[in-house]
Amino acid sequence: MDRKNPVRAQRFNALHVVEAELEHLDWATRQPALRMLDAVYWRRRVLAVKCGYELTDLQVTRLEKILQRLGHPAE
Repeated sequence: MDRKNPVRAQRFNALHVVEAELEHLDWATRQPALRMLDAVYWRRRVLAVKCGYELTDLQVTRLEKILQRLGHPAE
């Protein structure tokens, strides 16, 4: 396939997957920090969801709240 545009990472729209991931991240980031699973790890997981899926406005708001809870500004 000859394309003029560079290949971009595909973003998925899977509402049920995003909702399940948000529920887990919300719960997990409220738990006491474990040595292996610190704020950097959870921030990376949150940003992976933000970059990997097309999010609704409500989902973006939820992700920003989780990032704030982790002590990092929302990007």
